[in-house]
Amino acid sequence: MSFLTGTHRFLDPKCNEILDQFYECIEKKSRALGACDGILAKLYRCKQEDLEAHRKMNKVDTARKKRELAIAHDPIIQKKLEILKRLQDKQKEQAASSSSTS
Repeated sequence: MSFLTGTHRFLDPKCNEILDQFYECIEKKSRALGACDGILAKLYRCKQEDLEAHRKMNKVDTARKKRELAIAHDPIIQKKLEILKRLQDKQKEQAASSSSTS
């Protein structure tokens, strides 16, 4: 079973350690009934936490992508961004010219 170690990795390194312990337990106990239940219970809790962490990451990522898409398709926002960029460029030019004349 050692070939399974590393086939799935969790976000939390602590969970990866528990996963490795579980595989090691199975190898040593030759699948003795109930011998690795405690580790399996820890692994289940890690899996639940990992799924929740993935859901949160996906939710944040989806919200960010929706926002970017809305901005990209809104002509008013695009015009405002264009004006803002021109103002920033103008401020940079003024700062550069005032520092070179000093």
